[in-house]
Amino acid sequence: MWCWAAAVVLGLASWGPACEASLLGAVVTLEPLIMGKEVRAHTSVLAPEPCPSLQDIVCEGTNCVTHMTSDPISGQYPAPGWCLRQWQSVVPFNHTSHQALGGTDVILSSWAGLSVRPDNMRLNQPPIAALLPPLRVSVNCLQKFYLSVLDLDGDRVRCRYGDAERKECLSCFRHKFLQLDEENCVLVYDGLGEAGQYIVELMVEDFLRNEVNGMSNALSSTPLQLSITVEGASADCQALPTFTGRTPERGTKFTILPYEELDITVETQSPSEMISEIAVVGPPGLLMAELRKEESGSFASINLAWLRNPSDLPQLLSICFTANTQSLQSEIRCVWIKQKTIDSSPPGTVLQCRDGTMTFSFPISSVPDLVLSDLKLNNPSCPISYNNTHVMGDIPLQGCGTKLEQSGSELVYTNTLQTLLPDSPIIRAPTLVLRLSCRFPAARIGGPHFKMSPTNEEEVFGVPEFWLEFFPPGLGPESGVTQSPIVQRTDKIDLYIFSNTSVARAELQVSSCVQSPTMEFKTTQSFLNAGCVENDVLPQDHEESHRVAVFRLDLSKMNIQHDIMYVRCQVVLCVALRPSESCQSLCRNLQRKAVQPALYTKEYTVTSDPLHLEGRAITIPISTTTSVPILLLLNRARPESSFLVVGVAMGVVRMLFQTLLL
Repeated sequence: MWCWAAAVVLGLASWGPACEASLLGAVVTLEPLIMGKEVRAHTSVLAPEPCPSLQDIVCEGTNCVTHMTSDPISGQYPAPGWCLRQWQSVVPFNHTSHQALGGTDVILSSWAGLSVRPDNMRLNQPPIAALLPPLRVSVNCLQKFYLSVLDLDGDRVRCRYGDAERKECLSCFRHKFLQLDEENCVLVYDGLGEAGQYIVELMVEDFLRNEVNGMSNALSSTPLQLSITVEGASADCQALPTFTGRTPERGTKFTILPYEELDITVETQSPSEMISEIAVVGPPGLLMAELRKEESGSFASINLAWLRNPSDLPQLLSICFTANTQSLQSEIRCVWIKQKTIDSSPPGTVLQCRDGTMTFSFPISSVPDLVLSDLKLNNPSCPISYNNTHVMGDIPLQGCGTKLEQSGSELVYTNTLQTLLPDSPIIRAPTLVLRLSCRFPAARIGGPHFKMSPTNEEEVFGVPEFWLEFFPPGLGPESGVTQSPIVQRTDKIDLYIFSNTSVARAELQVSSCVQSPTMEFKTTQSFLNAGCVENDVLPQDHEESHRVAVFRLDLSKMNIQHDIMYVRCQVVLCVALRPSESCQSLCRNLQRKAVQPALYTKEYTVTSDPLHLEGRAITIPISTTTSVPILLLLNRARPESSFLVVGVAMGVVRMLFQTLLL
């Protein structure tokens, strides 16, 4: 026997008697560890709603990590919906666990060969299967599902049903209306099933492409469990939602370096029904924006983002997605993320993170025969210097293609020095990819560290001031109107919030506004909360939206019962640290779930002077100058002690060297 046999039966914890439905999908990915007798098991489960708490998961083995998130990936179909839960642990090769999910027993049995392969003398890597969203079919429509599987060794991968005698599954029931193409890993629904929900228990195995010493047995075997819901008959089996050309093709592979971000747009259209959701299953840390739909609902899209951070996640990660309407489902596509392996930096490499730049150097002798003239940064026009002994360069943090990403509470500036390969098909000289990164704030992990001079609010934004003004609709500062307008209590009025900022990329954001009959604000009525406006308030566009916010108040709906009204608002200034982007909306309903680092000021409070409501009319006094027409209720804001989350905190820098020798 040429390999260790690692038999791993991974179960799912009981999540309480209220959860009676069975799981809607599960997969285990195994990574052999260097010692050869243990594996790191990555488990992903689609659990029915209500979403189980990660604290209830019995995570066996050692080095257990549950991937915590306050907003887990979830989906609507099948009702009542589902959520994705993920965890990992190190288990011995002879580990066995058998637990229960609610009232349903679940077995996820994996077996991996843990010795050196006979063909390339390397440790075998088990195959990796992508976890699909719950499958949906119409009772009368044939449909194919392409299971997405990969193998890092390039082995032949097959899919088969679980075997009860090997204790690979619980029921091990094979549904007559499903056919499995084992060689190509394609599951076919023949259109003859009865309505209901079914579980499919499969095993994914890898085989040597060329037999060695007559060996033809599987090298390893990992589980893939899916759910398929057979629904009512469809009048048109061809009327399924389809993906547009902006959506990546099935099986697309993206190679990602450390601290590099992957951004994907999934776009779909439906010829017959309104699109309800784009269901997505992906790795820990996957961020999803809100679903965007046309008014008719026949066209929808969603943006996905994933940032590679330091972690023990597998080298291959999948993202699978499908579009759902009330009764139909599109094809399911899966794409793959390959985390590029990074070696240690060339001996003698030095990286210094300075104020506004990162400076690097490494000895030429550490990479013999390197063609120095082929070395380029992200922006090839930026110069790289070298002499007889060293390659060196000063890279601006805001130039030369330097990229900025947010990793948890840290900001990471990265650039890549690499050999710009010529067009020649034969390359004998070594190539180099040197990943240079500076992280802020830093934690000391050894070696030298460098202090950057603190950047305070005044240096970035100046001395911010804010004030409020009211205008009748259409008679704002740009109109030049100087007469004294009278606004009926049942009319609308525009609230202008101004900032004096001169920073071109600064944005004014309003987090909350209330109105009160007293200057002490003992009783208040909110009309803007957590960045979101109420039904009686509409945000208005303005040419200078970066320093002016305009809201139209519908006085008839605000139910104002008093004769005096004061307004108080909480405001901030923000600068997005990526020049091509704007700051994230403070309103959760409008937020894009993507990495968008930004720098914020303190939170400021600005309060109006009293606005008198006489009888059924509001009198708005005029300004005596025409340069600022109808100037009203000026009251400079005072800073509060509270802070918003600051995107950059300057301090000690942790240096990070990452290199790949190809």
